[in-house]
Amino acid sequence: MSIFDEREVEAGHHRLASAISAQVEVLVASTDLLRKALLHQDVARHDPEEHADYLAASQLGFRIVNQVGAATKLLDCGYFVQAAGLLRDIAEIGMLALYFTEIPEDVRQWRKLSGKDQWKKFSPMKLNTKPRLKGTARFASLYEKFHFFSDYGTHPSSTSIIAHHDGNRFHIGPHVNAQLYINTYSDLANLTWHTTDACGNAYFSIFSVSAADLYPKETQRFIESWNGIAPPLRP
Repeated sequence: MSIFDEREVEAGHHRLASAISAQVEVLVASTDLLRKALLHQDVARHDPEEHADYLAASQLGFRIVNQVGAATKLLDCGYFVQAAGLLRDIAEIGMLALYFTEIPEDVRQWRKLSGKDQWKKFSPMKLNTKPRLKGTARFASLYEKFHFFSDYGTHPSSTSIIAHHDGNRFHIGPHVNAQLYINTYSDLANLTWHTTDACGNAYFSIFSVSAADLYPKETQRFIESWNGIAPPLRP
């Protein structure tokens, strides 16, 4: 059951498929690698604490997969602000992955906390104070995107008006916006690639095995997908 009929909106956006083919390749390559690498670790463990650590770490990766799927569906249907809210979540996962790369044993502490207690110790703002992360280019980029998509996609703010006005009139509900569709797909692909890359490093730190060694073909596809969306080199 749907309140709105999004079929015409989806059809309008699907006509832009050629303009986002490189972005789609990044998303497919990223989610494929994440799925396979995390399911590889789905084995029986005699230590319940160790298995709980696996479940906690793996849900971050599977959350990326599901967020990508949900975001693309929302974009196709013309819900741009709601899709941007999921990009915020992907950025937060990326920052946690960078932290667990440096201190993998803290996965256990992180999973045992909840609500405000977890936020106090592992929020993006708290992670930004960690000496191993603060000032690094990778963390700074994810931190900036987290705040942008929080303002634009998660919290009510005037920033989100860009998703409802095309320069001529307001749109309430799902609608076609070709430029916003392409731009947000680009943001999603870029953010997903970098977060998946960070998760690969955390994977090695937590499980002591490289996803690249386990799945060389999928890893190569993931690496090569960056070429399609990478910013052009300056002369």
